[in-house]
Amino acid sequence: MMLLVDVGNTAVKWGLYEAGEFIAADRIVHRDYNLGEQLTRYWASLQPPDEVFIANVAGEQLANALSAWTRQQWSLTPRFASTTDVACGVTNAYPVAADLGVDRWAALIGAHHHTRNAVCIVDCGTAITVDVLAADGHHQGGLIIPGIELLKQVVREDTAGVRPAADMWATTLFANSTGAGVHSGAVYLAVAAIDRVISDVAATQDLDFEVVITGGDAGLMLPLLVCPASHDSTLVLKGLAILAGAHLCDTWSICYW
Repeated sequence: MMLLVDVGNTAVKWGLYEAGEFIAADRIVHRDYNLGEQLTRYWASLQPPDEVFIANVAGEQLANALSAWTRQQWSLTPRFASTTDVACGVTNAYPVAADLGVDRWAALIGAHHHTRNAVCIVDCGTAITVDVLAADGHHQGGLIIPGIELLKQVVREDTAGVRPAADMWATTLFANSTGAGVHSGAVYLAVAAIDRVISDVAATQDLDFEVVITGGDAGLMLPLLVCPASHDSTLVLKGLAILAGAHLCDTWSICYW
């Protein structure tokens, strides 16, 4: 059994993976919390895994905290994934491979092994990333825009008297408070950007592609998108499973789960 971990700037997404499937998965918010205490709350009751494999984009401090916890609790030193030029049938478009976040790299690999088509991956986290992958596994590149909370933070920091909305998940076109208006405006702004990017991909790329949305804010985005999209909350973890060698295939480039 393997514990797969996707460490972002706001949350730790994790899944227990065994015999080709996830037997448990959850999300731990670490921003504004003590990470060690959060890990103990969620992981102390788990059956100790045989291995821990991590994609980390949140910096060395969190990586060290995770490593210290797994060593202390399970006597396990985790492995950390890294972005490369080529892996598991996917070719990185970035000239400097490491400039592509390892979470985006894992998502590309996860998507490639779950569809036979070209795919546009939208990851809605602290930042929103959009990546396009051709059916043959060649990454076409991507872009990064601020996520919903970052957009709201800009308004709150630079505008006096703006308080957070009471219901942080309610999105309405005609909000009845300033806080709700900021929240809905940020969501609609992000959704509009995603729809425009996908429209431009369709207009400029000779690709018959699917759209897959993932990340902590995907649930806010999906109902408002004009473009058809499927939601896969474990896409990065699926890519990590492949990178870790947790799923055995005769040929990586034609492996579909």
